[in-house]
Amino acid sequence: MMPSIDSRFRQTGTKFRLYPQSPVLEGFRDPQTVWVSSPVGSLGPGPSDHRMVTRDPIGKKPYGEDRLPPWTGRSRPPLLPGRDGHFDHIDPNEPEFLAAHMFGTVRRVMDVWEAYLGGPIAWAFASTHPRLELIPHVPWNNAHFGWGFMEAGEGKDDQGVERPFALNFDVLAHETGHGLVFAIVGMPGPGAMSTAYRGFHESASDITAMIAALHFDSFLDHVLKETEGDLYVANAANRIGELSKTRQIRSAANALTMADVIPLDTPVEEVTGKQVHKLGQPLTGAMFDILVEFFEERLEALSLIPSDHAALSRSAVQAKRAGEVDPTPVTDAYGRNPRAFRRALAEARDMLGLRIAQTWHRLSPRGLSYSEVGKTLLAVDRSISGQRNQSLIRAAFTHREIDV
Repeated sequence: MMPSIDSRFRQTGTKFRLYPQSPVLEGFRDPQTVWVSSPVGSLGPGPSDHRMVTRDPIGKKPYGEDRLPPWTGRSRPPLLPGRDGHFDHIDPNEPEFLAAHMFGTVRRVMDVWEAYLGGPIAWAFASTHPRLELIPHVPWNNAHFGWGFMEAGEGKDDQGVERPFALNFDVLAHETGHGLVFAIVGMPGPGAMSTAYRGFHESASDITAMIAALHFDSFLDHVLKETEGDLYVANAANRIGELSKTRQIRSAANALTMADVIPLDTPVEEVTGKQVHKLGQPLTGAMFDILVEFFEERLEALSLIPSDHAALSRSAVQAKRAGEVDPTPVTDAYGRNPRAFRRALAEARDMLGLRIAQTWHRLSPRGLSYSEVGKTLLAVDRSISGQRNQSLIRAAFTHREIDV
């Protein structure tokens, strides 16, 4: 397990206050202080640095094909760092907090994935836009990442109240994931965009958000307390982009297979945005299944649960009978030693994050397929752990009807 992100940068980094999940959710009403990799005192107004700049435009519409950064219209004064160089001094109830939260979230997500990749990630658009422009608010019910920008609107909660997506860690992390995939995997050439590549993009962005959220200790504790260690129970880790207690944008622990979505060879011009998001879910589900498998294997290795429990859970999930497995061995063990469960989940998180990051490095955007993603993940895992995890990874993809 790698050192925590906060401990790595606590002595030299810049402080922000972030919500690990949407503040509308119980348990996440107060932001948490974190340290990002930016050396204290290095961030300018906005916040901004040599890779990102935050702007607060007046009267701006969402960017589109005919509108790209930089924003040259009127803007509100940029947020300034505190006298100590940190950005943790802003009241979360103030409008300026949106800018701090958005910058801090994107930087933290980048810190997580740069740790797995072993170095800095260069933006795919760096040849024309040296900095990512962050817009924490536009009047729009969406958030998106594009050529040189990320901007966020707002969406209604169950009570009909508009909530800014700039305060939703999962939403921002998902959009950052799009930037990571463009930077690491690459972009198809003109006319070469495929439906499979778009579906992979959505899945990879969901996984980016899930892994990044699991780097908050408070979030790890919340997930484990909510599930008593049984991760297949609906929980915050697998509900991506939660908007309320009952609504989320997507679920990682979904039951979808490739039979439930459009064919990967569907002409890209015929695919709707809703279909693309759904298309990513079987691949996301396979990755979540692998995370749970790694978690239960770590529990077995620590002698916290019976040695055959992971195999029983796997076969039950694949037979769509997960509810028939007795959770008592897991829940009882969690009650006895919750700290060991947190350690096991953090180790499983890092096992999957490292393998996914190296898989992305080996993929090409040209002719990308879900089968190629699975085969590459198997090859990466084999180079790290030999044959130990091969059967469980293969089974996770086969269960989703992805041929590896």
